[in-house]
Amino acid sequence: MRPTAPAALALAAVLAACSASGGDGSDGLASTAGPAPEVEFRAPPAGTPPAPAFELPLVDGDVVDAAEQWAHRPIVLTFVESSCEPCREQQREINDVAADYGDAVLFLGIAGTSAPDDAREYVRENDVAYPVGTDPSGEIWLQYGVDEPPLVVLVSRGGRLVRGWPGGVGGDDLREQIEALLVRPDSSSL
Repeated sequence: MRPTAPAALALAAVLAACSASGGDGSDGLASTAGPAPEVEFRAPPAGTPPAPAFELPLVDGDVVDAAEQWAHRPIVLTFVESSCEPCREQQREINDVAADYGDAVLFLGIAGTSAPDDAREYVRENDVAYPVGTDPSGEIWLQYGVDEPPLVVLVSRGGRLVRGWPGGVGGDDLREQIEALLVRPDSSSL
């Protein structure tokens, strides 16, 4: 469900200082996210299990330490393959949600057996504006129980597994789960 007008206004105010994640624009590939903005997050629901920590080599040459990132903000992991048609079909909606949250929520794509060049092509063809890396050993995919893509996983600030969507997720459902983690100012004070 899309945020209501007051919620959208509050979201805009909270995220106004956030810059969109992205690389230098020379090759269309996103690099690591910028610093986490000052956004307050709720604790995840009680009993949520810890997310497996990992380091991911990105297709642009950087490396992302997931635990370092989720110490400051939630992360949305998108497990994709360059040859995955359902991944391509949901990518636009995920891109829209990623753009809505800027650096407040890190989106991170994890391609499994795709060669780095194929992953870069997927990023360009699908206008992915967040960091994407490859997991050729399949270790990260195994830690997260990925049988086949797409799988989308929401990890809370602090590294707890909030929700997973085997087969992917629509933008409205993903937004709703992210919104549940954000602390919003009282809309009557706007």
